[in-house]
Amino acid sequence: MAISDERALENERLFREANEQIDERRKELELMGRTPYLCECEDQGCTELIRLTRDEYAGIRSKGRQFLIAPGHPTRGTPVERSDRYVVVAKEEG
Repeated sequence: MAISDERALENERLFREANEQIDERRKELELMGRTPYLCECEDQGCTELIRLTRDEYAGIRSKGRQFLIAPGHPTRGTPVERSDRYVVVAKEEG
């Protein structure tokens, strides 16, 4: 069943907020290496974790319209970066 654009955006926003909290906690604990972040796809039931270094996450977050997506997961964005662990998609203003 397809979800609405509004629901997809809300799901992505919620995952992004959770990842921001994860990143803040990682900073507080001074964790090094790869940290697990949540896939920010539009699927509200997604629980996929993507391990990123702090530099990888900072690079993705440096552009506010970019989202972190697990390979093969649904998105309505344009892929701008790919690796074997994740895809970065850009969302249009709207």
